Amino acid sequence: MGNRKAVWFLVFALTLTMFGFHPERTSAASVTITNGSDWLDTAGKPIQANSGNILKVGSTYYWYGEHAVSGKFDSVNVYTSTDLKNWTFSNAILTKDSATELASSKIERPKVIYNAATKQYVLWAHYENGTDYNLGRVAVATSSTPNGKFTYEGSFRPLDYESRDMTVFIDTDGTGYLITASRKNGGANDTMAIFKMNASYTGVESFVGWQFENAYREAPAVVKKGNRYYLFTSQAAGWYPNQGAYATASSMTGTWSALTPYGNPSAFSSQIHDIATITGSNTTSYIYMGDRWNPLNLGEHKHIWLPLTLNDSNGTASLEWYKEWNIDAVTGTVTPPSLVNHAQGKTATAISTASGSTASNVNDGNYQTSWAASSSTWPAWWQVDFGAPKTITEIDISWFMYKGSEGYYKYKMEISNDGVNYSTLDRTSNTTYGFTTDAVHFTARYVRINIVNAVLWNNPGNWYTPTLHEVKMLGPATPDATNYSRFSSFNYPDRYIRHSNFTARIDTNVSPVLDSQFRVVPGLTSSTGISLESINFPGYFLKRNASNKIVLEAYTDTATYKGDATFLSSPGWADSSKVSLQSYSQPGYYIRHYDYLLQLDAINASSSTTVKGDATFGRSDF
Repeated sequence: MGNRKAVWFLVFALTLTMFGFHPERTSAASVTITNGSDWLDTAGKPIQANSGNILKVGSTYYWYGEHAVSGKFDSVNVYTSTDLKNWTFSNAILTKDSATELASSKIERPKVIYNAATKQYVLWAHYENGTDYNLGRVAVATSSTPNGKFTYEGSFRPLDYESRDMTVFIDTDGTGYLITASRKNGGANDTMAIFKMNASYTGVESFVGWQFENAYREAPAVVKKGNRYYLFTSQAAGWYPNQGAYATASSMTGTWSALTPYGNPSAFSSQIHDIATITGSNTTSYIYMGDRWNPLNLGEHKHIWLPLTLNDSNGTASLEWYKEWNIDAVTGTVTPPSLVNHAQGKTATAISTASGSTASNVNDGNYQTSWAASSSTWPAWWQVDFGAPKTITEIDISWFMYKGSEGYYKYKMEISNDGVNYSTLDRTSNTTYGFTTDAVHFTARYVRINIVNAVLWNNPGNWYTPTLHEVKMLGPATPDATNYSRFSSFNYPDRYIRHSNFTARIDTNVSPVLDSQFRVVPGLTSSTGISLESINFPGYFLKRNASNKIVLEAYTDTATYKGDATFLSSPGWADSSKVSLQSYSQPGYYIRHYDYLLQLDAINASSSTTVKGDATFGRSDF
């Protein structure tokens, strides 16, 4: 009887597996991590967990981080998740009311670790008073649960050394370490210091040594893979992004290698605060966790999470930008997007080129090379020729910045199919330092980056020479469309849909004829529909406006724009061999001409013959 039960259980388990059920898995699955936008918790509120870390307890991940109000400490918060995307607020584990010295203070870069011997969760953080950064202390708090109220143990200088940006690391043998930006030769944060913790992880017992003497490094983060340790840091540049670098060693006590840069020269406009190790059933993955601060408004903060590659064979680390990427918290599998960088290796030109520089440095796939113009004259431009039309959905630009005199760039993206007629996507309102990523949608052959000006935070004049490190232009491997179409009016066959001063109308003898040529591409909001992109204004689509008029307007990455620029093509109301175009966002409303201007009107079977003719068009493909 027992054997028969075992057989039936095996059959049942195999049946579940065949139909996609895996009893050994938790509810997690591959989820999409989106960078550069507000990350909301499951209640729809912004996640207030800056500069913290992730700790896994059982099958639950705990995300710790600090929240400040008007530059002063408010709370250390913890959120929980099983899939690394959907986070639920759990508790404010430490607040300004937890101790007298926290009432007016700064608590930064909090990290929570677990002590298996004492069965205590221990929080470490950088502590300062509420007005300046003169104290240079660490703060410690403890709890018996990962999300309970922590008991504040106090603040101190480790062995009387200054400590500012810091992290903690527990080695595989249980030894705890404090790694911190300190002072050795007279300058705050001039040298990194490493300390060994005591057995309870609530203090330090010995000084291990100095690292990166006089290099002014901060924002340390440590990860171990195999027998190799990686120590990541940033430059000390206030709230401005800068080039991150890492060193490796076979022991936490050193000797550490020389610093090697990773990512682009601004760490993709972020500063590292931790590396999360995700150990899955199939593989172990590593997540770079960074803060994107806006130096012009520190209350404007974004979480940046990127897959970090650690190469076992040669001990190198690499970081690439992804606006979106996927991770399965159960298997540990990371899946990058399937976009192609169409700019890489293609013919590049520029307004001028400084000696020792070349325009091809901007699209060579190397963030450490650059193109510079031959003079500091502004504006300046750099251009790439794809050789054939390509569909581009994202443009990533790595900008030059000078440490201590950082600047952001005002720029335009100019797009063309023939190298003569260019449309413009204006980004002269940009205030992001170091790295910009633009969601776009166009199919074209040429793209020109017009660098209008740089705005330096500490200098009213712009002394920069126009310089670019890297420009990536990403899109699907196959373009949306490479041909074009024209649409003639059913009841005025010699008149064609065209744009004129960004208004859509029907005209005879269209001049220039390019105004009446459109790429018919899959609908921006649904592939069941179509969208009409201008040939001579690539990146501009016909769409309805708030008055239901049809206009030509530059693409914006919003659901409203994409819905208003999508139309459902159906057999023509007046002639089934032709087409009528129904608004996706206004069902039952169709494009028609009225006094030669295009607009949306409600049309149905009872509409007049004239109205049906006005809403019917012949399509010719070229």
